[in-house]
Amino acid sequence: MSSLKVLIVEDSLMVQEVLKEILSSDPEIEVVGVAGNGQEGIQKVEKYKPDIITLDINMPIMNGLDAIEEIMGSQPLPILVVSSSEDAKTAFDACSRGALEVFPKSKLDAARADVLIHKVKLLSKIKVIRRFKKRNSRVAIPDFNTAPATESKFEKVVAIACSTGGPKALSVILSELSPQYPFPIAIAQHMENGFGEGFAAWLNDISTNPVCEAKEGDYLASGKVYVCPPESNMQVATDGRISFLGVNEMNSFRPSCDILLASLAYSFREKSVGLILSGMADDGVAGIEKIKTSGGTTIAQDEESSVVFGMNSRAINAGVIERVLPLNEIAMYLNQIAKR
Repeated sequence: MSSLKVLIVEDSLMVQEVLKEILSSDPEIEVVGVAGNGQEGIQKVEKYKPDIITLDINMPIMNGLDAIEEIMGSQPLPILVVSSSEDAKTAFDACSRGALEVFPKSKLDAARADVLIHKVKLLSKIKVIRRFKKRNSRVAIPDFNTAPATESKFEKVVAIACSTGGPKALSVILSELSPQYPFPIAIAQHMENGFGEGFAAWLNDISTNPVCEAKEGDYLASGKVYVCPPESNMQVATDGRISFLGVNEMNSFRPSCDILLASLAYSFREKSVGLILSGMADDGVAGIEKIKTSGGTTIAQDEESSVVFGMNSRAINAGVIERVLPLNEIAMYLNQIAKR
C-alpha cells in the first residue's frame, strides 16, 4: 500500500521537528518535504505532489493565507492549518479560503499524536475543488448584548450543526442574512479546544448580525448568533436560557450537534429550525429528527456545495430533511422564513 504523502509548511524549526516526529511515527504516513514559508510551500507542492499539507499562518516572505489562495486556485489539495489559538481569527479566515480544518499547536504532543494522525488521514481523503480569490465585504456590527428572552418572544429559533467545511459555509450564510435578523441562532461546530473565542470573533467580523461565544446563563436575543464553546455541549431551555452539559465518552463529537438540536426541539417544538451543513460522520441526525417530529423546520446543505457530504447526507437519507439547498441559497431561505 502506498504511503500518505504529507508536506509540512512551517517556519519554526522546533514545530517542524515535532510535526515530522508525530506524523512519521505512523507507518502509513510519509513526510515528503518541509517548507519554511508559503512561497516555498507552493514550490514544494509542485515538486512533491503531496496528498495533504499542514500549514502555519504567520510565516515570513509569504504567509499561510496567501499560500492557501495560490494553492487552491491552481493545484488544490487538502490543507490542515496548524496554528496557535492566538491566531484563531486568522486561522478560520484560512478555512474561508479553502483550508479544511484547524489544529492547535498547543496539542502537538505525544498525548494527542493519535488525534493529529487520525485527522490528517481523514482530511487527506476529501476531494477539494479549485477556488478563485474572493474577498468578503465588511459589514458594520452593532454592539452585542444578552437581553433576557421569554418563551413567547421568538417566532422561530435556529440551530446550525456543522463540522469539516462548516467555517466556510457559516461565513457565507451569516454574511448574507438580513441585518437585524429577527430570530436567534445557535451554532454547534466541531472544533478543537482553544479556538472557540477566536472562531466567534472571526464570524462576528463577517456576519451581518452580532456573534459571540455562548456563556452559561446567556439568554437568547433576537438577531444574535451564539457559538457553542469547544469541549462543551450547549442546550437551550424554553425561556431561552443557555446552559451546558459536560462532555463524556458517549459524546465523541464536541460540541454535540445532537444535544443542541434536540434541546431546540424540546423547548421550541414547531418554532425550531434545524440546519445541517457540511461535516463528517452522523452527529446531528438524531437531533434534527427530533425537530422534524416536533413540527419544526429541517434544512440540509446539498452535496455539490459541501466540502464533506457526511452529516447532511445521512440526515437526508434518514428522511428527516424537508429542504435540501445549495450553500448560496440557504441564507435566502432563512430570510424568507423570517418574512412569513
